[in-house]
Amino acid sequence: MKVAIDLDGVLGDVVLNILPKLNKEYKTNYAKIDINEWNFPIGGVSIGTHLKRYFADPVFLLTVPVIEGAKEAIKKIMKDHEVVIVTGRPNYTKRYTYMWLVDNFLFNGVIFTPNKTVQSTGCDVLVDDYHGYLNNFRFSGGKTIQFIQPWNLGYLTDNCAHFWSEVPDMINDI
Repeated sequence: MKVAIDLDGVLGDVVLNILPKLNKEYKTNYAKIDINEWNFPIGGVSIGTHLKRYFADPVFLLTVPVIEGAKEAIKKIMKDHEVVIVTGRPNYTKRYTYMWLVDNFLFNGVIFTPNKTVQSTGCDVLVDDYHGYLNNFRFSGGKTIQFIQPWNLGYLTDNCAHFWSEVPDMINDI
């Protein structure tokens, strides 16, 4: 099978990377668990908008922490499946995004697209944290695994993973 895996919120923890910067800048004290929606406002601006600003910073892109268990799980998945990283990041992040991926993961390809469907990715399964992408992929004929994060708890689907250690078996069971 060909497996599409999202980057932000699934492989890399951009929220964990940006929160200390935003807390310092806006004199707040938010934790990742507080970010219960992508439009969560910090300093009157959504965290998603803040991320777009930080995506222009190579240091930010290169220092995103890897989500616990992701490296080991990807190695397991790659024993039996192709892995394609699929991200909605803007094209101007390509260079540093690719550098970060090469430093941290094995994979068969990278696709930058705002539209995650079976047709746009050529994949059979999508692992993602955003319900909108999961719905699009499922409606286009694919199978999905929702990677649980605080911002998607109100949108749980049938096939959810709380930890990376669960994902390889979930993929094999599809």
